[in-house]
Amino acid sequence: MRAPIEVAVVWTASLASALLAFSFSIALARTLDAAAFGTFMTVFAVSRLAAPVAQGGVSEMWLQAFGRHGRAASAWIVPGLGAMASTAGLAVLGMTGWVMAFAPSGDAVELAIVMAVAVALGAPADNAIAEPMLRGRFVRVALWQLAPYIVRMAAVGVAAWVLWRSDGTRAVVGSLVIALVVGTTITSVIGMRWILRLRRDPPTDDAPTHEPLAAAPAAGAALARSFPFAVQGLAYLAVLQVGTIALGSAGLVEDAGAFSVAMNIVTAMHLLPSAVFARVFAPRYFLWGNSDPARLARTAPRVLAWVMAASIVGSIAAWFVLPWAIPLVFGAAQEAAVAPARTLALAFPVWCLAAGLTAHHTTPAEVRWRTLCWVGLAAITIGGCILQAPTSGLEGVVRAVIVGQVAFAILAIIGQFVFVGPRWRAAS
Repeated sequence: MRAPIEVAVVWTASLASALLAFSFSIALARTLDAAAFGTFMTVFAVSRLAAPVAQGGVSEMWLQAFGRHGRAASAWIVPGLGAMASTAGLAVLGMTGWVMAFAPSGDAVELAIVMAVAVALGAPADNAIAEPMLRGRFVRVALWQLAPYIVRMAAVGVAAWVLWRSDGTRAVVGSLVIALVVGTTITSVIGMRWILRLRRDPPTDDAPTHEPLAAAPAAGAALARSFPFAVQGLAYLAVLQVGTIALGSAGLVEDAGAFSVAMNIVTAMHLLPSAVFARVFAPRYFLWGNSDPARLARTAPRVLAWVMAASIVGSIAAWFVLPWAIPLVFGAAQEAAVAPARTLALAFPVWCLAAGLTAHHTTPAEVRWRTLCWVGLAAITIGGCILQAPTSGLEGVVRAVIVGQVAFAILAIIGQFVFVGPRWRAAS
C-alpha cells in the first residue's frame, strides 16, 4: 500500500473516531439525566487525562527500539510491559488522588474507582498499535484506532437497554461503566496477543545496518526510554485543554465555551499531521533516522512539503468555511467561536511545520530535544493562558496559544539545524 493511500486510510479512521466520540457524548446525554450525565462526564474527563499516563509512551519506545536495533529489539517487549505496569499503576494512583481531593459526590467516587481499573486495563490496547505499525498493516492500524470508540458506543447501547428495562439511573450508569470495563478488557486481551506476537515474531526491515544491543534491557531502562514520549503526549493534551480551563476558572464561561468549540475544530485539523507523522511515517522515520539516515534525508523533506501544502490549503478553506459551518454544526449560540477558530486555523501551517520537524528527531539525543520542544510549547501555552485569561479573555488566550505554537516551531527548527541536519549531511 502506497503512503498516500495509507495516510488516507488512517486519516479517515481518525475522522470516524472523532465523529464517534462526538456521537458518544450526544447519545449519553440523551440516555442519562442531567445530574448523572454531568457526574459521568466529569469522571470520564479525568480518566482521559489519566489514559496517556497509563500508556506511558511505551508504543513509541518500541518503535524507536525496532528502528535502532532491528529484530533484536524484541528484547525490549517484556521490559516495556514492565514499564507499562508501572505507569498504569501511577495512573490509578493519580485517579485515586483525584477521588480523595476533588470527587464531587459519592457516585463520582464509585465511578472513578471503576474507571481507574478501565484506564489501567486499556494500557495494553493503547500500546498494541505499535505491532501493526511496525509491520506496515495500516488497515489494522485504522481499525484499531476505532476500537475504543466502538466500545464506548456499545456501552451506551447497553445503558440504553438497561434504561428501557429499568427506571433507575444508578443502574444505567453502573451498566455503562461495567460495559466499558468489559469492552476495554476484550480489546486489551487482543492487544496483549499482538504485543507478544511482536516478541515471538519480530518484523523485518530493509535497513542496511542496526545498532547492536549492548546488554539485555530491564524494565527501568524501558521506563527511562518511554518517559520522554509520555511527556510529549501529556504536553499535547495540556495544550488542548488549558485555554478552556483558564477561561472557565476566570469566570468567563461563555468565552470558555466558544474557545472549546474552536479547539474542537483545531483538534480535527490536527488529525492530518497526526496521521502522517504519528502513525504512517513514525515507524519509518524511527527506522531510517536510526539505521538509514540518508534515506530519511531524501524522504522526509518531500513528506513535509506535501503536508505543508495541504495545511495551507486547509487553512485558507477553513477561513472561508467556518463562518457558516460553526453556527450550522454547533448552533447560533456559538457564533462567538468563529473569530478564534479562524485565527487558530491560520496558524495550522505553523503547527504542521513544527510537528513535521519534530518527527525528524528519532535518535535518543534528538528525542530529548523533541521532548524539550513539547515541554516548551506546553509551558508557554499554559503560562500565557493563565496570565491572559483574567485580563484579556478569549482574545488573550488565542494569542497565548498561537505564541506557544510559534515557539514550538522555532524550537523544532533549531533542533533541525543543530541535531538532525548535520547527521543528514554526513550520511548523504
